[in-house]
Amino acid sequence: MGMDWTSLIGPAVVAAAIASIVSVVGFLINRSTVRGMHVERLAFDREHAQRRASAEIAMAERKMAADIELAEKKLALDQSLALWKRQTDLAEEVLADFYQARDIIDAARSPGSLGGEGHTRAREPWETEEDQRLLDSYFRTTERLVGHDEFFSRLMARRNRFAALFGKESVTPFLDLYKIRGEVVIAVRMLVQTHQHRTEGSLPNDRKQWETAIGWRPGPEDAIPARVESVIQAIETICRPAMLGGGGGK
Repeated sequence: MGMDWTSLIGPAVVAAAIASIVSVVGFLINRSTVRGMHVERLAFDREHAQRRASAEIAMAERKMAADIELAEKKLALDQSLALWKRQTDLAEEVLADFYQARDIIDAARSPGSLGGEGHTRAREPWETEEDQRLLDSYFRTTERLVGHDEFFSRLMARRNRFAALFGKESVTPFLDLYKIRGEVVIAVRMLVQTHQHRTEGSLPNDRKQWETAIGWRPGPEDAIPARVESVIQAIETICRPAMLGGGGGK
């Protein structure tokens, strides 16, 4: 009896079909698995990239903040150094001028003369030769001070700049110094103007005070030298810290 091939073909076809189905299912499963892994890898890569980008942004922000802080500190230091230099330069100039002003006032109040001084004073018709000599000797004090008007004007012109760097209270020595100079000039004027009537009323005592002011009556009653030194000490207190690096203050 011959073999029935159809009986063999049926199971083979079924097996092949099953194998095909299994293969397709396996392929689909593998494809799904691969796709899932790919999606997960993409998600991981995206998260990693985001973290890296966030870290780089944070690092850049920290660096920018550090750079800004460093720039601000450098700016503050530069400004501090510039202020110190301006204070130092001005303090040296002003202190030297105050020392010179002291010398000018001391020299102006000196009763001694080399001659030829006081002759710029306007004469009055009533003056005798003796009057002229005395009044000229008074007036030479004014001549000596007026001869330095440009110096005193320049010194006083610095007071606003000085106040801007050292504070408004720092102008007090300027004003005190100029007040002393003014008192000496006024004393000379009063001595000259009251000379004709010098024996009347309180003029004898007043004239003694004026002569003291111009340096003709040295002694305990002459307060001007001490006042000048007080002004010098006050300006030194302001200037020397800046000159020595301690800085001035408003």
